[in-house]
Amino acid sequence: MGVLGAFKVRMNTLAIVLIPVCIAIDWAGHAVATGLKLPLFLDSIGTVLGGILAGPWVGGISGLIVNFISSGTVDPIAAPYSIVSLAIGVTAGIGGYYGWHKSWQGWIALYVAIVLVASILSTPLNIALYHGQSGVALGDAVYAGLVKGGWPTWLAAYIDEATGDIPDKLITVAVAIAIYQGLPNRFRNLFLLFRRPEDEVEAAPAPSI
Repeated sequence: MGVLGAFKVRMNTLAIVLIPVCIAIDWAGHAVATGLKLPLFLDSIGTVLGGILAGPWVGGISGLIVNFISSGTVDPIAAPYSIVSLAIGVTAGIGGYYGWHKSWQGWIALYVAIVLVASILSTPLNIALYHGQSGVALGDAVYAGLVKGGWPTWLAAYIDEATGDIPDKLITVAVAIAIYQGLPNRFRNLFLLFRRPEDEVEAAPAPSI
């Protein structure tokens, strides 16, 4: 079935209960970043955790909903970026389905994939809504310099966005994986149905003799 297997709907009670937990983690991270005026977003930790634990539906739904909640509370401009958060959750879910969170090579692959998804999807929104600026001071300064130097707006806007996404998503993926690894094995095993069948076999305990 390939990658389509990751999108098989498995929304059991456990997955549904996980969604508000992921939303709360996302909202809290974004509230801290906004309150302290950090040059970061920190709004996708729960989304990535939900994706690697329970697949793209849980990750995507968590990311989609939290942006609308944030838009009415800590960040009034968050709503248009809901599609970006949804895509981040889906990407994390695909990575979780393939077990990327289980090895350092997979961590790098997950990180790179999420950075690319976030920066590529955010750039046209930044151009349409904010003349290409991301709202991150360092990135916006880079953008201004590049535009002044004659660089194409779309490329300057992408570099602006990537300047913020590269450190932000590094923290996001690292914290999400750290939380995952800190969970008891018996809890993680409850989510085996969201893995590829061969991963379920490998992770299953050996039968007693």
